Amino acid sequence: MEVKANWVPADEVDSADYYVSEAPDGKKYALTAMHIIRKVLPDWTWATFEHQNNPGRCDYTGCRDAYGALVTDVDASDVRDRPYSACAKNDALKAMLSAAGLSPVWEHYCLKGSQTDFVSATGLPTHLGNSVTEAGFADTSSCITCHARAAVNAKGIMTTPAGFVDPPIPALCPNPSGSCSPNGAPDPNWFWTNPGKFDQAAVAMQTDFIWSIARFAIGD
Repeated sequence: MEVKANWVPADEVDSADYYVSEAPDGKKYALTAMHIIRKVLPDWTWATFEHQNNPGRCDYTGCRDAYGALVTDVDASDVRDRPYSACAKNDALKAMLSAAGLSPVWEHYCLKGSQTDFVSATGLPTHLGNSVTEAGFADTSSCITCHARAAVNAKGIMTTPAGFVDPPIPALCPNPSGSCSPNGAPDPNWFWTNPGKFDQAAVAMQTDFIWSIARFAIGD
């Protein structure tokens, strides 16, 4: 499992409605957004959460929560970065939070959506992007496709989310004039482990959807 979190100084928000953590230097920070990814399926499961006060949290893809929200589907607004209604929780989820001894502040965090595949049943690219974590390219974001590019090349060079310093795996945005994210099925030509790919110096080996462990292993 991997968790990525976004924080702001606690005095910038009404911290009573946020999960707040204290840093080693004594400063307090409020959680505004987070991704949770877990290897329960071969291509992992991907979920992104935002605080209900985040402007634009349901932009582009809407918000989808068939598990814990009273309103399971929230359509995206045509007006960007506006507030959305609170994601009120159903009784079953409230009971689970209470039984786990979690603070009521967690009821203020909303599931924007989840992913388990690169494409839909009809072959369309699936999208999932957080208005905080993927600010600027949430309209094209796909967590699963972006992380599929986590890899090392034959020189032992680790990719970053923006691609290799020396490609083959393309950078975050194929169009240098704007910000965007790869989405849909990965390109088989990125990886040397696919049939017919013999030029191992020019292609890459996946690190199972995550950059973090490989980076720590090579001291990056």
